[in-house]
Amino acid sequence: MEAFIDHPATEPPWGAIPDRETCRRARLARDPRFDGEFFLAVRSTGIYCRPICPARPPAEKNVSYFRSAVEAAQAGYRPCLRCRPESAPHSP
Repeated sequence: MEAFIDHPATEPPWGAIPDRETCRRARLARDPRFDGEFFLAVRSTGIYCRPICPARPPAEKNVSYFRSAVEAAQAGYRPCLRCRPESAPHSP
């Protein structure tokens, strides 16, 4: 199983990823302040999303967090068709 990524090799210019609990709360609340600040990937579906995604929230045990959409894609996840993470703020 894939481990939680808390220190990827490259750090984006806008800073570090929030801690796991902050990410969890932000995604469950679909907090727009965190849009583009981190991305979540779901192991059971192979999809990565923005924290504001309208899809049903996945179980936390299946979630990994990434600093960028690029990192999630490089880890083998595909972008969500609902929230379009490749178009999030701070995305290349």
